[in-house]
Amino acid sequence: MEAYLDHAATTPINDVAVDALVRVSRLIGNPSGSHRAARAAKDLLELSREQIGSYLGVDASEVIFTSGGTESDNLAIFGSLKDGKKPVASAIEHHAVLDAVTESGGKLIGATREGVVNLDELEEYLKLEGDTVCVISVMMANNETGVVQPLSEVVRLARKYSPGAACHTDAVQAPAYLDVADLASGFDLVSISAHKFGGPKGTGALVVKKSSRLRAMLRGGGQEFELRSGTPNLAGIAAMAAALEDAVANRVENVRRIAGLTELLRQGLSSKFPGIKPTGIESSQMCNITNYCFEGLNSEEILFLLDSAGIFASAGSSCASGALNPSHVLLGMGRSKAEASGSLRLSLGVSTTKEEIDYAIDVIGDVTSELAAKKGILWV
Repeated sequence: MEAYLDHAATTPINDVAVDALVRVSRLIGNPSGSHRAARAAKDLLELSREQIGSYLGVDASEVIFTSGGTESDNLAIFGSLKDGKKPVASAIEHHAVLDAVTESGGKLIGATREGVVNLDELEEYLKLEGDTVCVISVMMANNETGVVQPLSEVVRLARKYSPGAACHTDAVQAPAYLDVADLASGFDLVSISAHKFGGPKGTGALVVKKSSRLRAMLRGGGQEFELRSGTPNLAGIAAMAAALEDAVANRVENVRRIAGLTELLRQGLSSKFPGIKPTGIESSQMCNITNYCFEGLNSEEILFLLDSAGIFASAGSSCASGALNPSHVLLGMGRSKAEASGSLRLSLGVSTTKEEIDYAIDVIGDVTSELAAKKGILWV
């Protein structure tokens, strides 16, 4: 048997997205052209833009299509840079934000042990440096712990101390489980990625409110309101719109079912390891992500044995090299290197079944207990 518990890395593409992807792939027109075939493609592009805008609670003209979450995050940070001003972000952001901020000489704000951005630290920094800040970036829900961040408080502090700064949230993990339109209503810039909610890989969007002033990162034909040049991935965009529509329409029922499975998973693992608790604040976590720290073990060893048994999970964010370094998210939450080096992220999705959960509980229990016994570790 197999159990796919890595939906936070990518979700299986759903049927409605596949249908849209296949159908639109057959269109021959370039949306930037002027003949009839091009106009048909342009009409479909704008229809998709309107659909996505409505689901995100913004005007269609505020939706900029990109290649995914990383490009959207990069555009939000690098595109907001101004002479003499710097970006600010939480230290538990995805590397697409984190690296862009540090490369630009920006400031990272710490997090609490429960996985929430430290609002006191943010306020103190903005009190002193608010006039020098160009963009403040705090994710909607963390991709490793699932902890939902206090976005309304972030916006309040930004408007109070740094009114000239843009507010950006990486909402990549959120659309299938949270009301993005509501939670991000005060933000100027919002990133999403299709493959996190049943759409195709390589397609995303950045909400850019009309009040925002971004600089384009790509030069070319001036597509996407001159913010993202390049022929748009029309099939991917149409599939993303279809997947987002499906995710929003079925969110309540999916959240109810997945939350139940997550609770079964947590209870099952807690019965095997009474001394180990999920990281983060359970009351403020998304329904599908659970993160454990098996102190003294190595994530790579855990994942290798799980993979051999057909359990597909991760230690945190997926990266190109596949290298497993201690999670910067857990370190940013004040966890020790020993804890962070033994992290295990289990993320569920629409296709997850109870049978997968039952199997995962047994295998994870056996694998981690075996490794701990070999190292002489006793968790109490």
